[in-house]
Amino acid sequence: MEAMRKSLFCLAATGTLIAGTVSALAGGPMVLTDRQLDGVTAGAAIVGSSSDAQAAGVLALTSTTSNAIVAGGVAPYPGQPGLTDDTGFTDATATGQGTNLGQAGEPPTSSGTAVTTGGAANGNQVFTSTFNYTVKGAGGVTFQVGWTVVSGAWVL
Repeated sequence: MEAMRKSLFCLAATGTLIAGTVSALAGGPMVLTDRQLDGVTAGAAIVGSSSDAQAAGVLALTSTTSNAIVAGGVAPYPGQPGLTDDTGFTDATATGQGTNLGQAGEPPTSSGTAVTTGGAANGNQVFTSTFNYTVKGAGGVTFQVGWTVVSGAWVL
């Protein structure tokens, strides 16, 4: 439940940031000419990810990564430059390991990870795939990986 809440928060925060940036550039409502409308795009994709790791022990090791890329496509329909296909991909990994190195009398070790990914795309044909997996291994190692792929297109 916690991961789902973080994922929704990440997606909402990213969408708010983008929407706020777009509205800040508008300067208010205005009528666009046909030439200006030719440059308006209707498609968009958004992705975001977050990763965190913790470990406790005499020796505590953590590592996290997070990457995202969004690419806009070309408009396949003559006279409809705004109907593009757009794709986004994000991934994140986290690793934590806590060990006491065999020393007696130390508090128990622990390790944990949190990876969330999310995304959305516009279009009347949208594909979204999300994967998230956690492995707890020997020696106090916790590893988690997640990714999300989104793609949206306008099919007439």
